[in-house]
Amino acid sequence: MTHNLVLLKPISEEDANALLPIWSDAAVTKWTRYPILQSLTEAKARIKQLEQTKHTSRYTIRQHDNQTIIGTCGFKRLNFLHETGEIEFELGSAFWRQGFMTAALQELLRIGFDRLQLNRLEVKVNADNVASQRLVRRAGFQQEGTIRQGRKWEGQFQDVLLFSLLHSEFRSSAAAERIGQLELLHLLDLTKHSASYMNEIVSEVNDHVVRLAVIDGDYHWHKHDDCDEAFLVLEGELYIDLEEKTVSLQPGDLFTIPAGVMHRTRSQQRTVNICFEKAVNEITGS
Repeated sequence: MTHNLVLLKPISEEDANALLPIWSDAAVTKWTRYPILQSLTEAKARIKQLEQTKHTSRYTIRQHDNQTIIGTCGFKRLNFLHETGEIEFELGSAFWRQGFMTAALQELLRIGFDRLQLNRLEVKVNADNVASQRLVRRAGFQQEGTIRQGRKWEGQFQDVLLFSLLHSEFRSSAAAERIGQLELLHLLDLTKHSASYMNEIVSEVNDHVVRLAVIDGDYHWHKHDDCDEAFLVLEGELYIDLEEKTVSLQPGDLFTIPAGVMHRTRSQQRTVNICFEKAVNEITGS
């Protein structure tokens, strides 16, 4: 399959030299949650494992002009009885934010829906991986829920967001416009089908995002080391616990938490709020 930016080709052992710098880059493996590779032998072993794993199909992502390998993508857990599959991807950090992954994802979706005749594709994205969340949303994926503590990384359990796209919903990259820009959003309408939990990016402003959230219960204690965070309540009552006090926010109330301040959000009823924060936002805490 070709695109004006990328070409997807089935992965093979001869790709190990090109993939080792990507699979040994901590900036990349941080988001894949796979171990950092140290040697060519390990890269070849991973490729062999990908080739031999049942119900899995993996491709290299290559620049269309010069065939340079810049990442991989593919399917796992392919189930042709139920016509479903799960996708994974990673891109070398030198090629981020240049449109390559958007193009590669569109090619992968065409393979899944048109060639393999699948009806449903899923992708699981860590809750702190904002860039990948934006990527799949632009491609038309919808968040179905949160897999609580679904992955363990460096000794910490982490939440995973589950997204899905149906064949009937598949749209071309030309239709995948920027989230929330030049579009009138009725925020409360977007939350009316979310009874107790929702946390989705609805717009982007420079290097920041606007999150729309529904909460009914307690979120865990955490902090953002390099980012302030502002909450504006639209409906219900939101409590923000700080180490020395608790703040109650009513509809129309705005509260900003400076970077590095430990806090927890909670509610005693269904509450809707919007949050402003940096797009790439490190979360620490428990």
